[in-house]
Formats: sequence, structure tokens, C-alpha cells
Amino acid sequence: MNKNLVFWMTAWPAIALGACATLQPPRPPHPHLETAKACADWRWIGISRPGVSCPDIPGWTVQPLFGKVSPALQKAEDICAAKGSERGDLRTAKESEKVPGPEVIQELSRFCVYEAAHQGLAQPKSPPARSAELVRLDQDCADLASPVPRDPGVESAASSSYDFLREAGLPAEPLTIANPYGVRLAFLDTQPTSGSLPEWQGNSPHGYALAYIGKNLVCEGESCAARITTRLALPILEFNAKSPRRNRRDEHMGGYLGMQSDLAEAIKTEVDAWRSERRRGGSERHLVLNLSLAWDGELFGGLDEEQIAEMQAGTQAIYRALQYAAGFDALVLAAAGNAKAEPCANFGPLLPGAWEAGSVREESCREQPLLYAVGGLGASGFPLANARPGGMPRRAAYAENAVVPCPLASGYTTALTGSSVATAVASSIAADVWASFPELSASDVMNILDESGYELSIPADFWFGASASSASVRPKVHKLSLCAALALACARARSTSCPVQLPCDRPWRTSSALPGHSGPSPKRESCQPWLSPQPESPPCPTCGPPY
Repeated sequence: MNKNLVFWMTAWPAIALGACATLQPPRPPHPHLETAKACADWRWIGISRPGVSCPDIPGWTVQPLFGKVSPALQKAEDICAAKGSERGDLRTAKESEKVPGPEVIQELSRFCVYEAAHQGLAQPKSPPARSAELVRLDQDCADLASPVPRDPGVESAASSSYDFLREAGLPAEPLTIANPYGVRLAFLDTQPTSGSLPEWQGNSPHGYALAYIGKNLVCEGESCAARITTRLALPILEFNAKSPRRNRRDEHMGGYLGMQSDLAEAIKTEVDAWRSERRRGGSERHLVLNLSLAWDGELFGGLDEEQIAEMQAGTQAIYRALQYAAGFDALVLAAAGNAKAEPCANFGPLLPGAWEAGSVREESCREQPLLYAVGGLGASGFPLANARPGGMPRRAAYAENAVVPCPLASGYTTALTGSSVATAVASSIAADVWASFPELSASDVMNILDESGYELSIPADFWFGASASSASVRPKVHKLSLCAALALACARARSTSCPVQLPCDRPWRTSSALPGHSGPSPKRESCQPWLSPQPESPPCPTCGPPY
């Protein structure tokens, strides 16, 4: 039996948590990781004291990380007034009444970005001088990355696409789109920012492929349940911790990895873009954010801190941006993470997906999670070969050799395998359900997805609301299905016209793989400070090493 699994199982009785605390699997020690390779000497994130503007520091430029943060609207009357037209009726106000509290807005306004004023080839001689107006000052780190394509070894892309979409629960009969473009489905990834489904692929095929997975699951012909958008969160082609001049970014074609500030800003900017469209009369009543990226919480914090303020500044920025999204009832789904190569530790989920279980005391009594993590499954409902031991959430989706039709010359996207794919499937299913039943809340939608999924024999490793008292009753993992989710939503709403024809098929592909088999992991001399691609071969020569 896997030593990590034995350790985890025997450690359960020793865990003692408060009534509101959430359960975290114990994390075995892992080899020393050189985080300095991933953190920029020339770019820092500061957090100012409440009510104080970002202070100047000699030799460094400064600007707010999140730009101008508008105050939250608290009352229906204020929302109607902000609309400024006859559209501001009581019904519209009711739809928009969930907004972030003023404390969330205040927190966003405290983040500051400092960059060396003279960005030559040489590294800055010293970090920014700490100001009494800053409560925290940490380096911005390039700790976000996505898995890269792997060769599926299939003879026919068309056949592989058919198998993948049926495993995701796409019914053979056409979907009925009840409320076209009633949801905004945003992929924050490698693909350049676009307010519509991208027609061309960026430097990395990752974000483009995920967007077209969404398209194939939410659209029927020219009619779509969701408007698909992309937001660039991973713009870096080549990261250099010492020199900003050697740090290569591509805002036009996208990159392969990103910094903490890139993701934090992308989350808030996408939320604001959705809100702006709604104010102009857009039809997208709800927002689903897809985060098919991850970083190791043991590198830059975020897993073990009891207070948000104890996290590094960049990690805090992402957490606060997620709070901002949750304040508008946006639904955020995040990848549970893929295994890295040896000798890197691979136990437990990666961030931000690991935040579903929660670890921050001041938010441990939340009524619903900040986001929802998604794990990946292969044939016959077994975990993927690159799954992380101890890192399976309570929901998962088929995510092996995923390839779907797209406008490329080949006619199909690059094949991907990993929890990134599973997250795109889950996000798409959620968008379909929400568009069909727009009166549901974000948590209502996820309850339907979780309860409709096919129960597997695999127990979940982490889940929202777990505590010491429930440690012995681990929920089973459920395999998500588009058809099953819509069927349950129809049943609960007592709808006479369901978007899918019932009953739903339950496709299962056969496999000769053994349950829980993780496959061999190639050896490495050191651990890269970001999530390693799948397989270990880098997608391009310029992507590494990070120094």
C-alpha cells in the first residue's frame, strides 16, 4: 500500500479541530524547494494599512494591484440608481442584490505593486525599503502553470472526441437551450483575453483547448447556454527572477505560466467585465470562472495559515480576489492539481483548489466554499495516472486524452489529460444547469452537480465542511455528467420541458489499468517551483529553467 496513504489513514484519529474548523489531510514533509527561483527580485507586492494609499518607496515605481476599486452597492435602491434607466426595476434589482461587503472592497484597495524603477539587465541591489505604511511586503512569484499536451496515442481524433464528450455526459440527442447566453463562462488561462470564443490559438494550446471543451458542452449549433470568454492569466513565456529585461511576457499571444498578481488581477477584471456587460443590458445573468491552473501551497503559503493576514502578499491577493467574486455569487471551479515528477512531493491538493476544504480560521464558518475543486478520472472511473495521492475532491470528471472539434486546420484541439480538463467539464455542466434554471444560486447549482453524479467506490480526500467529527465518514467521489445534472435539475424544478431527453445513458470506457495506479514518475535533479507539465517534457525550450 502507498506509504503516503497509510500515513494519512492512521493519522485521522489524532486530528483535533474546532466545531467550525475544516479538515485538512496531514502533509508529509517534502524535499527542499528553491522558491527563490520562482520569485522576482524586481517585483514586489505590498499591503498597505487600512485606509492608506500605496506609499512611495525611493527607486521603485508603485501602483495599486487592482486599479480603482468601486465601492460595493448595498441596497436595491442603489442598484436601480446605478442602472440609470427604466431597466432598474425591482426585478432587476433583486437579481443583482448579492454584492461583496464593504470589507472585501477595502481589502482589495490595500494591495500595491512595486517594480524596480531602473529595469536593466542586472538585478536590483536590494529589496524595497519597508515603509511604516505597509503591513506586508513580499516578492511576486511565478508559481502558476498549466499542464501541457500529451500524445494520446489514438488513431482517430474524431473517435477520441466522441468518447470524451459521451463520458462527460453529452447526450446523443441535441440539447435544448432554454436561455441562450444566460451565463458567462470564463476561462482564466493561457489564451489571450477575448470577449467571445477565440478563433485562433495562442502560444500555448491549453487555454484554447479548454474553451472549446466548453463550447462543445454548452452549445447546440449556433445556440449556446453560455457566452464563452477567455482572460489571460498566464502571460509569461520565460521567467527570470533576477532580471525584468529577461522576463518575457506576451500579452497578445499568451504564455505558459503566470505570477500571483496576474491571476489575482485576472479574477477581478473578469468579474468587473461581466458586471459592466450586465449594466449595459447584457443577458449573462450569472458568471462561472474556470481556473485550470495550480500552485503548491507549501511554496508560497495559503494552506496552513490560520489567518488570511498570515499569507504571503501574492497569495492574499488571489484569496481576496476570490472573495470579491464570491460576493457577486460568481461560481468558481478550480483544478485539484496534477502530480509533479519525483523527487517533488505529490501528496494532497494544490492551490487554489485546496481552498475548498478551507484552512483559514476567520472564514472557517462559511456557509459555502470559496470555490469548488474538481479531480480527474480516467477509464472505468479510476483516478488519472497523474492524480495526486490525497488530492481527490468529492467531485470529478472524465479527463483523459480530451480532444474536441475546433476551427484549427486539423479540425481538433490538442489532446489534454489532467484535472484541468475535468475542471473545464465541470464548469461547462454548471453553466448549462444555471442557464436552464437561472433562479438557482451558485451553491444550488453545485449541489445539483454533486448529487447527480455517479457514485464511485473512491472516498474523497478533502471536501467542504469536513471536521473531526466527520473524519470517519468520508463521502464517495461522484463522476459528473451533463445529462444527469440537467435531469436532476429538471426533476427538482418539476419542469415539463427538460433540455435533455431522458433517461440518460451511463457510458463507461473499459481499461486494463489498475485502480489507483499512478504510473511511473520520471526522476529530476530538482523540483521546479511551479506545477510541472504532463508529461515532464516542457512544451517549449523557452519555458525553463526559471533562472
